[in-house]
Amino acid sequence: MARWDVKTARAAAFRAANPSFKPLAEFAEEATELVKPWEEPEKEWPVYGVNNKEGVFFSHYQRGKDFNAAYKRIRKDWFFHNPTRSSVGSLGIVLDVSDDALTSPEYQVWRIKQGLLPGYVAVLVGTPFFINLIQFHRVGAVKQRLYVENLLEIRVPVIPTEDQRQVAIQREVALKRIAEIEARAAEVEREVEEMILGVRPVCGAG
Repeated sequence: MARWDVKTARAAAFRAANPSFKPLAEFAEEATELVKPWEEPEKEWPVYGVNNKEGVFFSHYQRGKDFNAAYKRIRKDWFFHNPTRSSVGSLGIVLDVSDDALTSPEYQVWRIKQGLLPGYVAVLVGTPFFINLIQFHRVGAVKQRLYVENLLEIRVPVIPTEDQRQVAIQREVALKRIAEIEARAAEVEREVEEMILGVRPVCGAG
């Protein structure tokens, strides 16, 4: 009864239709750790963003004295999302980052605490199924947002740990393959550029 609208009714109907699904709150929790970068004014802090194409990505370095607000710390296997763009898939898992990695205070940061493998959740949150569920849980009259507390209400399928592990392994295999293909594509682009730039006009005899 906290919210009374069509979306809430749809969420209730989904819960009734899938009694074996469990709320994400049983497995995850908010992970907000605020950092004041200006306390180290000359330090170059790595700042990360998130979108619906790359997931979490490195954005830029920013000197401590140029921050005007506390930022949120992120760590490997944590998750964060853009609360205004989560409905189009702007959320993802943090990969290997340094201990001083930060993200915007506007982003919602959370982590798995038990029962689910981060690699499995990384696949789950990127599925059309999960993105559709986000639509039911956003709040706000004008610009709708998904805060961590709303996200944790989402009910998800819980599969055996070994099956989760297999999903996570396949994800790692796919990511490695993608990285190899992207590296090869970049190499081919360089080779083509060198070939084109290396060609010289052939002058006729004369």
